[in-house]
Amino acid sequence: MGLYIHVPFCGSICSYCHFARTADHGPERRARYVETVLQEFELRRRSCEILSSPKRRLETCYLGGGTPSELEPELMSRLLAGTVGRLATAPDFELTAEANPESLTDAKAHAWRDLGIDRISLGVQSLDPGVLKLLGRACDPATARRGLERACRIFPRVSADWIIGPGLDSETLLAELTEAADLGVEHFSVYILEVHPGTRLAALAEQGAWSPAPDSETEQLYLAVAAHLADLGIPQYEVANFARAGAESRHNRNYWTRKPWLGLGPGAHGFWGRRRYANHDNIQDWQKAVEEGRLPEAEVDPLDGSARRLERLILALRTLRGVPLEWLPGSGWDTEQGIREGLWEVNQGRLILTGKGFLRIDSIEERLAGLTP
Repeated sequence: MGLYIHVPFCGSICSYCHFARTADHGPERRARYVETVLQEFELRRRSCEILSSPKRRLETCYLGGGTPSELEPELMSRLLAGTVGRLATAPDFELTAEANPESLTDAKAHAWRDLGIDRISLGVQSLDPGVLKLLGRACDPATARRGLERACRIFPRVSADWIIGPGLDSETLLAELTEAADLGVEHFSVYILEVHPGTRLAALAEQGAWSPAPDSETEQLYLAVAAHLADLGIPQYEVANFARAGAESRHNRNYWTRKPWLGLGPGAHGFWGRRRYANHDNIQDWQKAVEEGRLPEAEVDPLDGSARRLERLILALRTLRGVPLEWLPGSGWDTEQGIREGLWEVNQGRLILTGKGFLRIDSIEERLAGLTP
């Protein structure tokens, strides 16, 4: 199984972020958050007997956010000891934490290594000052470069996030990725900038102060990134993820193969058996529920047979392994049409999306949802 822990604290709020997060926090609030996560963990152990069994080993843990590097090392130690430390772990256990360049100091990075964190995901997003300003990032290119160097020097496995959005040109973007790869980054998560309601970016768009790049321009950049990283020996293995052989994120890979995971913290999602849940996004609502002895779930989805079949299909289509042809709907699905449109190819009995298909995955999912019984 896997474990996801959501750390909602940030030094500042990026213009595009819609996750559960806050920049309003101090030492007391961070300490209370950690204690509440430990309480939630205990509630979930009581509600699920298998969490107390050594037969179910923890294979991966991922600390996301928010910005986990906003936590003091002492609180990170307490958080891990009270969760990971209370579960049986696999011999090849993977422990990942997200960080931003401006809050990952040398001292904090070394403290994290001492705690067993062996993989770091660094939120770089861009090395272009104009793009960083649009995204509302708190660091400048020099700080981001120092963060990349520090991460690659101290951690054995390093991933970096990049965003494709307005203001980018292909030559600059590809040069940035090359620079990071030369430093030692072996895994890249490359996302297309999306505008979510309630974000500062959405407000700027409504005011006419900013507009997204044309789809054709974004698609060209995405396909250029995929080709360039492949040339660097970092091929694509999922819609937004690229890695050298052996450097893939095992935690995220488990999502796509529907392995169970426990989600803790505000806004965290979890999946167990035939049940998915989402915790309250609001930190106060999440804390109140836990402190009253209730599971802090805002939504629960008991997956029926049709939902499980569709989910298995869609999640597998996100990867370059694709899906066996027998998983596809028996009627109403035209495999040959998708081949003609360049959305996918068929190889050894499996349907595998192309780069163009990955860009259309939302519409492909809608098409499959209407056909899956």
